[in-house]
Amino acid sequence: MIRGQSRVLTHRQLLLEVWGLDYVDRAHYLRVHMAHLRQKLEADPAQPQYFITELQVGYRLVGL
Repeated sequence: MIRGQSRVLTHRQLLLEVWGLDYVDRAHYLRVHMAHLRQKLEADPAQPQYFITELQVGYRLVGL
């Protein structure tokens, strides 16, 4: 994600890179892990500043 900073990474791209081809249809894995990252890294996980959700597309990493 760092290489793609400020660019949207799709759910499929992230799932493929992290878990591999067998998991590209398991978006719930990604949602759970993004929530954990937000809990650890965001000052207010309910109002994320770094891990931005792009609805129906993926996530954007901003300003880390």
